[in-house]
Amino acid sequence: MLWRNDEVGQAGLRLPESRTELVLSTSLQYVPNWLVTSVDEAVEIVVTAGGTVLTEPTQIPVGRLAVVTDPFGNALILLDLSAGHYVTDARGCVTGVIPKAR
Repeated sequence: MLWRNDEVGQAGLRLPESRTELVLSTSLQYVPNWLVTSVDEAVEIVVTAGGTVLTEPTQIPVGRLAVVTDPFGNALILLDLSAGHYVTDARGCVTGVIPKAR
């Protein structure tokens, strides 16, 4: 486990021998999450390819997030870590955010 945020019912798990993170949620439907460099740029690419925006890019504690559908109608969550990374305590519980160095 990389982190857990009991307040929002989520936990992040690192997959073995990978940089891939699996986020589990107790309150959200399963939707693949894609870590991107820039949510705004990724949304533009998806829309240009024929996708649609379900949730406009919005600020979250660690960066920005948007929900789109690909040209085939599959929902995707786009996330960037432009604001920083979660800080956790010894148990892995989120205690705050380390701002990204500018």
